[in-house]
Amino acid sequence: MKVQLVGFGNVGKSLAELLLEKRRTLKSLGLDIFVVSVSDSKGTAIDGHGLDLDEVLECKKRQWNNCNKYKKDYAARDAIKQVQSDVVVELTPSTFNGEPGLSNIETALKARKNVVTANKGALVTAFRKLVKLARDNGVQLFYEATVAAHVPIFCMVDSCFKADEVLKIEGILNATTNFIIDEIEKGNSFDKALNKAIQDGWTETDYSDDIDGIDAARKAVILANSLFRREVKLEDVVVKGIRQIEAMISESRRSGRKVKLVCEIKNDGDMIKISVMPRQVSLDDPLATVNRGNMGLKFTFKTCGEVFVSAQFTGTMQTAYAVLNDIVRTAPSRICR
Repeated sequence: MKVQLVGFGNVGKSLAELLLEKRRTLKSLGLDIFVVSVSDSKGTAIDGHGLDLDEVLECKKRQWNNCNKYKKDYAARDAIKQVQSDVVVELTPSTFNGEPGLSNIETALKARKNVVTANKGALVTAFRKLVKLARDNGVQLFYEATVAAHVPIFCMVDSCFKADEVLKIEGILNATTNFIIDEIEKGNSFDKALNKAIQDGWTETDYSDDIDGIDAARKAVILANSLFRREVKLEDVVVKGIRQIEAMISESRRSGRKVKLVCEIKNDGDMIKISVMPRQVSLDDPLATVNRGNMGLKFTFKTCGEVFVSAQFTGTMQTAYAVLNDIVRTAPSRICR
């Protein structure tokens, strides 16, 4: 299987490390995965027979100096069009307009290549368009890593609840805000908790998407469009962040509850209601067990009732694993359906 990586930041580098680590396991599954191109914002490294990923990682550290397989200014979209591959893995940063990820994914699907992505922005901007484009071209579009890293969501629902109906989803989908809330519950101020989140690598210096609820809202849009088969946009989500959360945490402490930034998607007849906002949850609610930087979701199904799934989140390697699992799923005999 020939794979192209587009976007070589933290998740992309973690994926390369994971492919090296899991090489023997993948071969035991009947999969020989060759990365034939790696594109970042400045150019593309190419080898049609498969790049040496150890060498690629070292070259990236050196900002591609003295790397003869790296072509400066060779754009990702050109590589997608011109380099033979089976799967394009799109890992560029999420943006409000979806670019450049949206154009990269469209280019790959039109070239009849399977796509695996962790790019939330592209799916929020044009989910239905991309799904239709994949279907029309007879290829697959997988996006497990877009919502909650390695927490199983889309594959689980598609595999285990295909004949059931999702009525409601409640989830803690942003690791940064959950970490900050946990720190405030320990007695830290909001500012101290935020600074610790930055220092410990839970958020970027520009943290507004996290604490204002935008990142979680993007994930809620993807969930609604995928699992409820709706045409939802970011502006359809009622969003409130955690900047003024200290008073709520003090109140919840007195009442024996916990505060969480909860995404809720509810199928209300012909309407779908989506919100992201801080909420007090009782200690017997499974969401109360999702602490620190972890994430989890509580599904309510029409027949099966409540199903809860969560996982510890420690960093980009787990997001990279979700991407790797989707790559494996593109192999016809391994599709999770």
